[in-house]
Amino acid sequence: MKWLKTLIYIATLRCEEADRIRSIARTEDLTRAQIAAERFHRFLCNNCRKAKAQLDRLDRVLGSIRGVSTSGWQERRRHRVERVFCSCCRGEEKE
Repeated sequence: MKWLKTLIYIATLRCEEADRIRSIARTEDLTRAQIAAERFHRFLCNNCRKAKAQLDRLDRVLGSIRGVSTSGWQERRRHRVERVFCSCCRGEEKE
């Protein structure tokens, strides 16, 4: 009967829970049920597809900033830019 509970969890996932799963997926390992539920929900929900695309874009931007040589930048400017992008990823307001 565990498979039935898993199937119900996958079929009834709400946007808030899908968003939480996307957030923790960056720092923690997810169960197969969580991965399947988030993907199934995203398949059905246009807003969650857009949210996932936005998170992916932010990841690419952050990766490109971290990969760029910032040796010519002033140290304070580089830290300020990194802090702003990191706070945007966490959903915090700009300081």
